Amino acid sequence: MDFIIGSAGFAKEVFWLLNELGAFPQNSYRVKYFVGKDNEGEAIDECAVIGEDHFKQLMQEESGNNAFISIGSPSIKKSIYDRFKEIENLKFPNIIHPGVIYDQRKDKLKMGQGNIICAGNILTTVISLGSYVHLNLGCTVGHDSIIGDFVTVSPGCHISGNVKIGDRVFIGTGAVILEKVSICDDVIIGAGAVVAKSITEPGTYVGVPVKKIK
Repeated sequence: MDFIIGSAGFAKEVFWLLNELGAFPQNSYRVKYFVGKDNEGEAIDECAVIGEDHFKQLMQEESGNNAFISIGSPSIKKSIYDRFKEIENLKFPNIIHPGVIYDQRKDKLKMGQGNIICAGNILTTVISLGSYVHLNLGCTVGHDSIIGDFVTVSPGCHISGNVKIGDRVFIGTGAVILEKVSICDDVIIGAGAVVAKSITEPGTYVGVPVKKIK
């Protein structure tokens, strides 16, 4: 049984992505439930929205379950994973839209688990993604870049070559990360920002070039 954890806008986009993958038999996911609390009891595309307690109950009854954490906030993604990671019979597959361009040679794209790569992305070569990374619509990732765990990259971002991004980083829509820049853990990059120098302190950064605001 397949579940989408989350029930807001990005969860709907992930549902669409899984339907796109359904055209390929080797990636035939069939979502039955969304997991959420704000609209529990409602339905999205004829799939019921259930709460976490119901979700955990189903995990005890079924085997071969897949879940897709479809929430943009890195800290919430991490907390959800921590709550569910010990559940038996639950896997977090990687999903890649069939239109994504990336180097498919051996070891040119390395990934952990639970990554979601949406339509329109281009990943060049020698790229490493951790786990639970979201690459939203229309992003680019350059050569020899490393992206940590629980990172969210919003639509239209451009990550240049030799970039290193830590864990739990959120990059806002249309941001640009220039070549050889490093970003430490727990950083928020504002929409449209340009990161021209490495960031070594957690916090929120905005502007062109970025400045820390809190």
